[in-house]
Amino acid sequence: MVSECRETFVEAANKLSALEAWDFSCPCVVLDGRSDEIKAVVVGVGSIGNLVPTSAAIDSPEVKEWLRIASEKSPEVAFAAMLNGDEERAKRFNEAYEQLIEERRTGIKGLWSADDLCSFVSRSQAAFPKAVSAIALLPGKEGQTHSILTFESNIKSLLS
Repeated sequence: MVSECRETFVEAANKLSALEAWDFSCPCVVLDGRSDEIKAVVVGVGSIGNLVPTSAAIDSPEVKEWLRIASEKSPEVAFAAMLNGDEERAKRFNEAYEQLIEERRTGIKGLWSADDLCSFVSRSQAAFPKAVSAIALLPGKEGQTHSILTFESNIKSLLS
């Protein structure tokens, strides 16, 4: 996928190499390989959330646990596991799940969590000025709608 989108990576490398300091406008690459036609775009790291929808709700440990159980067994089994038992845990799950439903109702279908986004931004800053940071959106496996891979590509190899 990266080799198919080399021109986009070279564009990002050229833009990044022209910068003297890291900031939120530093270029990164977003690859969307969830369909037959791979889409690649260069975007400022601070604008990633506009292309890769982010969910605050899925950062909740209870929602993460619910998602794990739902994918392994079923959503019904996951609801039963989260709502039966410890009352405080059930309350935290209910609040986070309501937030998730509200995100979905308003059109936010988060592909990753806010923690994931913050981690990507930090890795982009750490990679500067030697590498272009990238996010690849990939087809999901076994019941998942998608998977995400983040990585860096060395500027020297892109510009040589």
